[in-house]
Amino acid sequence: MFIFIKNFIHKKWCIFRNEVIQILISIMTEIFLNFLLLILCILIFFLVSLSLCFFLSFYVGNYVIGFGILTFSYFLIFIVTFFFGKNITRFLIKNLFNKFFIKLFDNKK
Repeated sequence: MFIFIKNFIHKKWCIFRNEVIQILISIMTEIFLNFLLLILCILIFFLVSLSLCFFLSFYVGNYVIGFGILTFSYFLIFIVTFFFGKNITRFLIKNLFNKFFIKLFDNKK
């Protein structure tokens, strides 16, 4: 009877542990992705925007076309980040999490 209870508790603990790991991976992915998007937006906005506007307006001769090209490039960066960034980041964090933290909790030797 005691072995049955012990196995039952162990099975429930494994299910709970897997759910906790999935939740932690999701939270870490969101935090990491938001941090990277913040850095990306700061870099693009302050460094690249001004130089692109001046160079495009100088070469094209019209500010509207220069800002239009810049807006289109922002739109492409947003689409790539929105559709592919979350999956790539989740894959990387899941691999790192599995390599480092799950080995700490597994006591199988």
